[in-house]
Amino acid sequence: MAEAADVVIVGGGIAGLALAVELRRRGLGRVLILEQSYVGSGASGRNVGRIRAMQLTEDLTRLALACQAKYERMGDELGFNVLFWRAGYLWLLYEAAEAARMRSILEMHHRLGVRSELLGPEEVCRLVPHLRPGEPVAGGMIHARDGIIHHDAAVWAYFETAGRLGAEVRQGARVTGIDVAGGRVRGVSLGPESIATPRVVNAAGAWAEAVARLAGLSIPNQPLRREVLVTAPVKPFLHLALTFYRPTEGWFNQTLRGEVVAGVVDPDEPPGVNSASSFEFLSRAATLLVRKMPALAHLPVIRQWAGMYDVTPDHLPLVGESRRVPGFYQANGWSGRGMLLAPYCMELLADEIITGHRPELLRPFDPDRFVSRDLSGALERDYYERYQRQPSSLPGTGQNLQE
Repeated sequence: MAEAADVVIVGGGIAGLALAVELRRRGLGRVLILEQSYVGSGASGRNVGRIRAMQLTEDLTRLALACQAKYERMGDELGFNVLFWRAGYLWLLYEAAEAARMRSILEMHHRLGVRSELLGPEEVCRLVPHLRPGEPVAGGMIHARDGIIHHDAAVWAYFETAGRLGAEVRQGARVTGIDVAGGRVRGVSLGPESIATPRVVNAAGAWAEAVARLAGLSIPNQPLRREVLVTAPVKPFLHLALTFYRPTEGWFNQTLRGEVVAGVVDPDEPPGVNSASSFEFLSRAATLLVRKMPALAHLPVIRQWAGMYDVTPDHLPLVGESRRVPGFYQANGWSGRGMLLAPYCMELLADEIITGHRPELLRPFDPDRFVSRDLSGALERDYYERYQRQPSSLPGTGQNLQE
């Protein structure tokens, strides 16, 4: 008898594992995850796990609040301590125009229950006294309740829970084909082996565009490398996660173990699958961070790594069933927010798969929204560049989205 499954999930990262857990909880029969390497081998094991509600659009802020609530109950749901803590989050702003632009965002946050605050330069320096004296900050925006997750703990908790609930995880299993017949999904191929299924979920992260092509679909996702360094642990001195509002400058925070975790974006990073970290990044990141905070200069770097953002042109994910190929579901394009968004969004996607009804919070993430749009030159390497322009409306959302 040919092998069959009720759903095949391509990708064993946080999205694929979380979806498997949610589907099994809802009673779906055979749930099979196919992972070409090992679980968490992509971005889910190569990130810093910032779980922040301080977003720059109303849609994302509402969703991020729900995602934080998901992390608050995750330990009870999965039976594991996933090391979620409320570190707080601070944007450092360098121009008066940046601070002015934040005022309307602050009003939106307060309307939704996010108690962020705008700080003046003196308040920032009192809050982060290790900044270089005279650092020309124009102010900051802070949310003291924003969170951080230990990504490995979350991935392992979902992996263990998926197995306990009866989902099957097949590692080292590369999908080579997706069978589409009669206008809908019929199965997947693993070389000479085939698996019959009415549903395939593309949760392949940086490889999502290639998986979509196997189903005859074109999506505009592109992988972009992001690199990270980690220092030796020191006595805690920084309770906030910091980001320089200009992302090509960088970000850093201190972990529960006392390590400083930091990154600086290369604006000229070419798209492509690349998980090799580089000396050029180490030099660029160290130079910038010491310039901003001289107290870091004596800390030895003990390791570094690289992972890939799976980036869409509007920096919003693709989540849901494709109208072009029924039975083919997208769960990708997280654009750097996979650890934040995926667990709760997969809860919503599981409801959509089981009931056939689209949850309202997923409407901005229509997987077919880029069809028939001119996307030439659409990829933005500057993560916040779009915030400096007027928002653009996405089809079918009824909301203006900037990120």
